[in-house]
Amino acid sequence: MKKRLALLVTCGIAASLLGTTAMAEDGTHKFGFTEWVSCEFFDSVYDGLMSVIDEHDGDTVIHSEGQADISVQQNAVEDFIAQGVDVVFYNPVDSDASTVAVEAMKDAGIIVVNFDTQVADIDQVEAFVATDNFKAGKIAGEQLVADFPDGAKVAVLNYPANTAAVDRENGFLEAVDGTSIEIVATLDSEGNTETAVSQMDDILQANPDLDAVFAINDDGGIGAYAAINAAGMDTWIYSVNGSPDAKKLVAEKGIYRCTAAQSTINMGKQSAEVAYKLLDGEEVDHEVLIDPITITADNIDEYGVDGWQ
Repeated sequence: MKKRLALLVTCGIAASLLGTTAMAEDGTHKFGFTEWVSCEFFDSVYDGLMSVIDEHDGDTVIHSEGQADISVQQNAVEDFIAQGVDVVFYNPVDSDASTVAVEAMKDAGIIVVNFDTQVADIDQVEAFVATDNFKAGKIAGEQLVADFPDGAKVAVLNYPANTAAVDRENGFLEAVDGTSIEIVATLDSEGNTETAVSQMDDILQANPDLDAVFAINDDGGIGAYAAINAAGMDTWIYSVNGSPDAKKLVAEKGIYRCTAAQSTINMGKQSAEVAYKLLDGEEVDHEVLIDPITITADNIDEYGVDGWQ
């Protein structure tokens, strides 16, 4: 796969390497934006990003969704290169497979601002802007520990292919380490609701006394919610993202106990601000990590259930 993609990149960029510049003749900039899949989360990141870019007259963004397909996103990157963009805001479909795309952009003289999910080699990009995903998992775990001071049997719905998800899982595991929390099952939900429903069904059948589940994102948490409700059980749910759908379930003050919220709008704004600083030759922090927020039934009124933070 990587060899095939490398050939595609070589063919796709040969005619464009000389066309990429730091600024068009009229002083405007052209950006590329690609996320691993289309969803409300990335729509919100994009809105935050555009709130900054729209302040710069004439600057444009080519938006191309990765469709959860490595080859589709690779084609998007080739198109960015061919169109001579100055900066690409890059959220990889697959972290391990991101090297080919990043190297192609770097060879073309394009600034890469990696956001949300880390590329395979973060040293290859100019900046990485994301939620502190380790901390997001940790605060969800801390909430679970507080809710179960006498211990609990817990399952984890993870997503090993995604670096952000791995960071969240590791943060959660650190929070529960040394407590009376027992991890009885861990399955890969792939970060999507449908898979989470199926995986949660299997976990509940094997663990009818399960007290709680941690999902690495709200999509997984919502899938777990559907499976738990269908089984008529009282297993509590903890997740990461702070999506409107998850917040509505938290507001019910039922089994959905916590979502560790990301500030998606802020992620987009900071990505754009970093890009402009880089274009102006300014120094920036290589990693910009945004603190997550613990949202529970106790403070949901403060944040509301509509929109993202």
